Amino acid sequence: MGLLKEVGDHDHKENQEIRLKTCIVYNSWSLMVSMIGGLTLGWWEYEYHSTNSQLWMVPFGLILLLTPLLVWFSVFVSDICSSEVVGARLPIASEPVRQPRDAVCDDPER
Repeated sequence: MGLLKEVGDHDHKENQEIRLKTCIVYNSWSLMVSMIGGLTLGWWEYEYHSTNSQLWMVPFGLILLLTPLLVWFSVFVSDICSSEVVGARLPIASEPVRQPRDAVCDDPER
């Protein structure tokens, strides 16, 4: 019994390390995409704003700047909402829902 618990703890620590590395990679890429969007907007402001040319750079820069922020926010909120049910056993979609014993009717005609 103790061996199974130790193996489970080791797997849990390994999963946490993998998750941490994955988060670092995703956050680095998201930050880089946001910076590219901000630099695109800054370049447009500096170079083309006075003539109002190259207007395609504005929505392109805004999309690159704001999309990672929206993704960060949605992942953060999702993590907060899902952390409330960590210990609860949720039914699997293909698993049938069973009624509690109190709800079962003792009708002999059934």
